[in-house]
Amino acid sequence: MPNTFGPHAAMETNDFVAFIIFWLACLPLLLLKPESYRIPAIISAVLVMIAALAVFTWAFVKQGNGGPLFSNPETVYGIGNLQGSQLAWVMVRCINSGIGGWAGGVNFSRYAVHPGDQVYGQIFSIPLCLLGSNILGIVTTSCARGFYPNEPLLWKLYDLLQAIQRNEAPVARAAVFFAAFAFFLSQLSVTVVACGVVGGMDLAALYPRYIDIRRGSLIIAVIGICINPWKIMNTANSFISAISGYAVFLGPLTGIMFADYHLLRHRRIKLSHLFLPQTGSDYWFWHGLNWRAPITWVLGVWASLPGFCASVTPASVIVSNAWVHVYYLSWPLSVCISALVWMILNTISPAPGIGEVDDNDVFGTFEEFRDPKDGEEEKADHLSNSPTYITSLEHP
Repeated sequence: MPNTFGPHAAMETNDFVAFIIFWLACLPLLLLKPESYRIPAIISAVLVMIAALAVFTWAFVKQGNGGPLFSNPETVYGIGNLQGSQLAWVMVRCINSGIGGWAGGVNFSRYAVHPGDQVYGQIFSIPLCLLGSNILGIVTTSCARGFYPNEPLLWKLYDLLQAIQRNEAPVARAAVFFAAFAFFLSQLSVTVVACGVVGGMDLAALYPRYIDIRRGSLIIAVIGICINPWKIMNTANSFISAISGYAVFLGPLTGIMFADYHLLRHRRIKLSHLFLPQTGSDYWFWHGLNWRAPITWVLGVWASLPGFCASVTPASVIVSNAWVHVYYLSWPLSVCISALVWMILNTISPAPGIGEVDDNDVFGTFEEFRDPKDGEEEKADHLSNSPTYITSLEHP
């Protein structure tokens, strides 16, 4: 397909056509309920694992070693041998980028059967999958550089598959097709669940009267085109900078939530007041906005902004190494700053209802009933003493 895009488009015509086809394939899946994604996600995860291991094994066997990124990385990148503080700050930046990539993970535990179902996944599954996928990707790219020396570094999987088609025998096309199909299913699952549904949940929480999860997911799909994601994915460097941006802006939110729930309220909240969208709720504050939150968020973000801007647009923004190093520490630093500011603001001007709980167990959350009938009677007694809005929630 001839390329009709200019040199600054960051993509070619065939890439854009493929992007639109993929985008259209995602739209009907956004209309499904979140619970229905479980089985397809498991199937796609198994298929992509097999495909990733197959590509990794093929590349490692073909090269015979780990490739030039392990044996001679200085020559490949042309940056010299990193030692001492230079190496340390690069490692800090990579760790911070990894945290930023997962700092915005949605709370899918709301669909769990038991409150602690997500613990094992967060402790074992996520770190294991992250480490494994990173090792597979790095080693495969390094090996590909060894036996395809005339190709650029093939960090993007589709670039690697295209290089295989160009450099290998025609019989390799079948293997490329099956590998590409497995990765397509995986990317479809990740895009729909981790992007569409997550964004839909956020928008539904902001405007529940007008937006549900499905409408929110469709809005996110439209925004996904408007932000020109191919610009972000153009180079590995800009991708890392974009991922690090999550840490810059989400770190203060983490600090606020941690400080408020664990340090300020000591995990004691009024559950009934969480569902009161009116002035009678301790958590309504000023028209639903706690003025302490935006102030704390801004103070948590500002320290990382100079280094972040220099990292995203290095040609136009130049700052000192000190600001760059602050940016490399953006997530832990912003968490600490926002948590400290939050505690100070609530000490100077305490919010209502700190450390208080409901007089009655309104929703029967903390009680175990031996007889279900007794439980319903007890719960009905609690609801009779609850605000009218809560009663309407339980008995529509």
